[in-house]
Parts: sequence; structure tokens; C-alpha cells
Amino acid sequence: MQIGLVLSGGKSSRMGRDKSAMTIGTETMLEHSIAVMNSLNLDRVVVSGADFDIPDIFPEKGPVGGIYSAIQYLSLNVGDIVLIIPNDMPLLSSDALLRLVQQSVLRKCTFIYKQHPMPLSLYISKSVLTRLQLLEGATGMSIKYLIEADRVEELAVVSQDVFSNVNTPQELEDAIQTYNNTRS
Repeated sequence: MQIGLVLSGGKSSRMGRDKSAMTIGTETMLEHSIAVMNSLNLDRVVVSGADFDIPDIFPEKGPVGGIYSAIQYLSLNVGDIVLIIPNDMPLLSSDALLRLVQQSVLRKCTFIYKQHPMPLSLYISKSVLTRLQLLEGATGMSIKYLIEADRVEELAVVSQDVFSNVNTPQELEDAIQTYNNTRS
């Protein structure tokens, strides 16, 4: 099974307001994330977060808490692939995501772009599931720690702009400028 997971459980504290509802172009960042995932013909696309499809089983556990909750909620197993993106990467393209998923299917392992933990094509292995079980007793878990449970391969980055992460008002302005420049 190939699942698209949009992480939307953050507090947007650096932005000062809900990032998922902010607009770049004609879409909110969350709408863009869902649309880009839906364009990939995955088996299912879901959004994690308290107000969305999959609330966190263990609140306050960060992005890995959202990943854990989705895997549990969807009853995913070894061999399934979860394509994971945050809701605050408004310049992310379907091509960049498709490359990750295709490589995970082909190589049967997790794929990321060099020096970018997101987007992430997580290949679910026994080791990953075992590591996720540690989350309940932990204060949190980094994505790096989770994916290092098994084999991870990296793809070369074609354009840094695609990986722009919007956390502050200045980063939002920069993303809007980049978006407008690519549309001109």
C-alpha cells in the first residue's frame, strides 16, 4: 500500500497563526499539500493533526507522533510506503515526490533528498515499527532517529526552492515571491 500523509499537527508558534490556512497563489498551504499528494495516484491521502483525518495518539510527540498515529490508524504493515510531507512546503512539486516513492518501491527502502528529512518516503520495515513502539515512553523522537532504524537512501537535490519550509512571516513572504517568480 502507498499512502500520502500530510503532517498538519504543529502549533505554528513561530508564524503566530495557523500555517495550513495561509494562502500562496490560489490555494492554502494545506490545499496545495493535499493536491500535490492526490496527483500521485497513491492508494490514499490523509492529513494528521487534531483537527484533521488522524488525530495524534500521543499528543505533543512532534512529526513522528503524526507518523505513528497514521501507521496505527491505517493498520499499515511491513512493505507499505508512507510518503510524508509537512503542510508548510508550498513550493513542493509532484515530480519531486514521485521520484521518492518510485525509488522506495524499486529499492524497498526509505528515501529522502540529500540533507532534507522532508519530504520523506518511509518504507515500513520491522525495524521502523520497532523503533516507533519506543515513542510512547519517549518525550519525542526525531525523524532522523526513526529512519535510521533501517536503510535510507538519498536523492540529489535539483532545486533548493522546492524544499522551502515556511515557519515565519519572512519565510512566507519569500515563498510567495518565489511562487510569483515561477509563475511569471
